[in-house]
Amino acid sequence: MTGVGFIVLVGIAAVLAAMALARGGGTFGRGMKRAFEQAAQLVPRMVCALIAAGFVAKLMPSTMIARYLGDDAGFSAIVIAAGAGLLLPAGPVIAFAVAAVFARADASIAALVAFITSWSLFAAHRIFMYEIPMLGVSFLRLRAASVAIVPILAGVLAMLAGLFVTLAQPGQG
Repeated sequence: MTGVGFIVLVGIAAVLAAMALARGGGTFGRGMKRAFEQAAQLVPRMVCALIAAGFVAKLMPSTMIARYLGDDAGFSAIVIAAGAGLLLPAGPVIAFAVAAVFARADASIAALVAFITSWSLFAAHRIFMYEIPMLGVSFLRLRAASVAIVPILAGVLAMLAGLFVTLAQPGQG
């Protein structure tokens, strides 16, 4: 199941490339040039991020993760995970690597849902680099107040769903 997403992306890229070729007028060439420019910028960042994610995975103590984010921690695991997602100043490569480390260390599904939801809504790096400078503190206050409860609710809903449905552990397809 892991390769399915990659196959879908390759298929989408192939369809778009075929459409660009059919369109003519140099569209395909310009698209390929842009793709290589983006790859030149992103690949070094991805390599650094993956190395950092590997270090993060080795530095996090599994027993502490299991204690504070595991099923036995209950509702507090959701709150702690939501706080961790809020504070994680990293992009998706690191955030999902951290979530995978949490999952391997027996964090509960509810905690993982709260963590990813919180990171998605409140990533500190996006708030300080983009949101405050571009939209202002007043907008941030309103947006944060509007969605502050969402990570907790998502975690609680995942916890309740887990009571009724047996879900596969993350990373198992």
